[in-house]
Amino acid sequence: MVEEDFFLPPPYHLDRSKFPGERPLAVFFEQGNCHACDILHTQLLRQPAIQELFDAFDSVQLNMRGNEPVITPDGRKLSAREWANSLGVFYAPTLIFFDENGKEIIRVDSVVHFFRLRNVLNYVLSKGYLSHPSFQLWRSADRNR
Repeated sequence: MVEEDFFLPPPYHLDRSKFPGERPLAVFFEQGNCHACDILHTQLLRQPAIQELFDAFDSVQLNMRGNEPVITPDGRKLSAREWANSLGVFYAPTLIFFDENGKEIIRVDSVVHFFRLRNVLNYVLSKGYLSHPSFQLWRSADRNR
């Protein structure tokens, strides 16, 4: 798997159930020998605007088939594989974004274009999910301003 400078190192203690995090959390579920993952890292994540936005997140990369231990945002102790399965992650890469309290906000489970990823990151960072129940409604409202 391709690592990024902004990924937090293990141990993966992501619990936000008792004390909120200071920043939103981005979890990259990936696997080895993943062409789509390579595209994400060599194209999208090389864009300075995307890198700058990810600097505002706590970000971790997990092998969705791996056994590394994780304490999930809701305080459970699972392997990365168990957590991926419990979340219904079946495609690599899948990026799941959580708020400071560990609630899932949105996920991206496909290779996306620059503008879509940038908009998802802005949706999370601007807390657009608090005023709009879906990313699509937030984008529509943004276009109508």
